[in-house]
Amino acid sequence: MQLILDTFRSIAKGTWQNITALVRWYRRGSIWRKIVVAGALIALLFVLFSPSNDGASDDVLSSGRFVSLAPVKDLAGVENASTIVGTVRAATGADVLAKTGGTLTSVNTRIGATVGAGAVIASIENASERAAVLSAEGAYEAALAARNMRSLSDTERVARDAYQTAYTALDTVIEDDLGLFFGNPTVVGPRFLLDGASYEESAWFSRERKRIDDQIELLKAGQQTAGSRDPESLLNEAENLGRELQTFLNLLAELVYEIESKATPAQIEGLGKARTGINSLLSQTTTARAGLRANTVGTTAGADASVKQALGALRAAEANLERTIVRAPIGGRVDFLPIRVGDYVSPLQHVATLSQSGGLEVVTYVPQSERDLLTIGSTVVIDNSIPGVITIISPALDPVTKQTEVRIAVDGGTSLIGGQSVRLSIQGAPTSTDEVASGPLMLPLASVKLRAGDRIVFSVENDRLVAHTVTVGEVRGDRIEILSELSPDLQIVTDARGLAEGELVRLVHSDS
Repeated sequence: MQLILDTFRSIAKGTWQNITALVRWYRRGSIWRKIVVAGALIALLFVLFSPSNDGASDDVLSSGRFVSLAPVKDLAGVENASTIVGTVRAATGADVLAKTGGTLTSVNTRIGATVGAGAVIASIENASERAAVLSAEGAYEAALAARNMRSLSDTERVARDAYQTAYTALDTVIEDDLGLFFGNPTVVGPRFLLDGASYEESAWFSRERKRIDDQIELLKAGQQTAGSRDPESLLNEAENLGRELQTFLNLLAELVYEIESKATPAQIEGLGKARTGINSLLSQTTTARAGLRANTVGTTAGADASVKQALGALRAAEANLERTIVRAPIGGRVDFLPIRVGDYVSPLQHVATLSQSGGLEVVTYVPQSERDLLTIGSTVVIDNSIPGVITIISPALDPVTKQTEVRIAVDGGTSLIGGQSVRLSIQGAPTSTDEVASGPLMLPLASVKLRAGDRIVFSVENDRLVAHTVTVGEVRGDRIEILSELSPDLQIVTDARGLAEGELVRLVHSDS
């Protein structure tokens, strides 16, 4: 410690001696030496302590961030069109759901692959279901063997019974099930009641219904002489009428499913019952004819019932097995496949999405206030460059979201992909900025400052930020709904992120 103190004393003493010597040198010098030294000291002090204008200017410039301004009407896009967000999807496609739960034993395709309609996409563990099918097949074969032991007289009686049953079944289908599609008689036939059918389609179905009714009346008249007629001719007569009615129902089904939103649930259910009844009738007449020719029809109605029960059990077992197989309902490309072998899937779980190469469409949802501004055929611009046309506007609101579904056909835009979110500019929105500014606007999220207690946008006055409090609504994509009034000509900051009220900023004119 003493050594350190001695060192400092020595340094201080030496410094003082140098200063003293310098002062002596200055005093002993000439007058010019004194003037030069004094001037140098004054200049040095002036440089060290005088304020720097350049430094102050740099501080001012570096203290403000660059911001750009744009009118509310430009950011909201309300001068020429209404901007909303939609989702791209295949115009023709299908979501595939698992019909039952279980562990996946195989996955037979991959994302991007093309599959045909009915192709097996995946299989769920089904050992018990296969065993049930095998057991049901054995029971059905045993019932068939028991029924095949009977005499020709019995076959004739069964054939005549089948004829009587055919009449009853046809009458039931016509009056009860098919009757849901027809009303009061008209000149051409019973009035066709399916909403959405054209005049030509309605007239054709009315005429066909009348013709079938006339055939039923002939079949009814033949009941009185059925006992003396050839059994096979009776079966042929019933089968021919049944096939005519089957063709009629198939054509009706095509029309119903083509405009399925127009058919009532009762009509759809009745059509299904009618087709099932006719198919069963044709199966019975075919079996009766085969038995008549080969002498293999059973001697009692109980034997026939046993065969039918066994066949029903077999069909039920096959249906249960089919539920474990995930099939493609349509042919197309696999766009979504989130499953792997060994995964456990739940009933109705989404396991795949298929799309067909028939073009793309955009689906969006709009509130009721905007729906009234849209019409089918209106022009739409997708992502500011791709043309589209509105093809479907739902007539009702979604019960959950209270919005209307709108579908837009894409005329071009091969760069679009399924599932992509796009911005839609729908032409035909109101052009009066005063009208639009008084209602909800859609501003970019970046232009709205989301603080803990409020939501604000910034304007600029005297190079400083001024906050304007706004009330916000829904967020749609990268835009947010503004419920409070904003002047359409108000210039606001396009990107409010990281800014604060009163902050010094520098303006940059936007390209728009």
